[in-house]
Amino acid sequence: MHNGHGDDIHHAKGVMLKANFSTNVWYEAKKEIIREVITRHIDNIFHYPEPSADTLREEIAAYHGIHMEHVIAGNGSTELFYAIAHHFAGMETVIPVPSFAEYEDACRLFKHRISFVPLDEADTTRGDLMFICNPNNPNGHIWPREQIIALLEKSPKRTLVVDESFIDFAPDAQSCIPLLLDYPNLLVVHSMTKNYAIPGLRLGYLAGGNTSLVQSIHECQYPWSVNALSIEVGKFLLREGRPLLPDVSRLLERKDRFTAAIASINGYTPLPSGTSFFLIKTIHDSRVLKDYLLEKRGLLIRDASNFRGLDEHYFRVNTLTEEQNNLLTEALESFNRLKY
Repeated sequence: MHNGHGDDIHHAKGVMLKANFSTNVWYEAKKEIIREVITRHIDNIFHYPEPSADTLREEIAAYHGIHMEHVIAGNGSTELFYAIAHHFAGMETVIPVPSFAEYEDACRLFKHRISFVPLDEADTTRGDLMFICNPNNPNGHIWPREQIIALLEKSPKRTLVVDESFIDFAPDAQSCIPLLLDYPNLLVVHSMTKNYAIPGLRLGYLAGGNTSLVQSIHECQYPWSVNALSIEVGKFLLREGRPLLPDVSRLLERKDRFTAAIASINGYTPLPSGTSFFLIKTIHDSRVLKDYLLEKRGLLIRDASNFRGLDEHYFRVNTLTEEQNNLLTEALESFNRLKY
């Protein structure tokens, strides 16, 4: 999905941007710490990185209490979705929707036979492969661990991919990594770019209990896919990065105030979400609203009309600071006055 991805800041050139609600990346990250780590290892760019990022894989494995043979490091979580799709080329894949579009894009590239099901009908036993996102992008839906276990046990021959890219923003979501050794049909994908605010470095990892499956997916990767600086930053964050993670309780309290303010405005209905980002259903055309907010107010939202299962009456926002959230609620009220 080269042109439809979540953070639309590249389309806001020439605009004095006051707030970017389109991205789900942690906005209060302590960037100076990451800069110091990069500066410390900057000379690594003059040498090839490790072909398979083995020292990073060892650190990931130690962090989760598993062996490195269960782990693949990747150039962001998206590269890993494509490697999984490559391994399962031509298979039947189930994708509950709405959800992250890269699952579909990766599977189409490798000629999968894709079935789309609504989120509330995901207990189907069809398919050789299934992708779910926990918490789900774009609506923040939380998959209870019991439901995930039921999916694994009902279809033991189907591989279930659980994308946990936003799990550090959702205190009610439980990671499935502790289930790996009990369920060889489970793969868990983590992103390190959202929670630590390093999307430009591209860093993620996959963990699976079936080491032969993990190795086969690893063979679908290109060598040197994780660059030398990303390897060092990743190792540092796994060892010392816990204090850099989002203050989720404070963030979700702010989200509750934000959604309540939006819900009080005629024509906007925030949908339930277990994390800091959420969908809003509107009586307006979200594409027109997005243009107005960007051009007239310097605010960027995520038009959600290109998520399968949604239409032009949905957009997604992330919770930012109180001041920035207030800018959006005021702008939505202003847009209403123009329309009525």
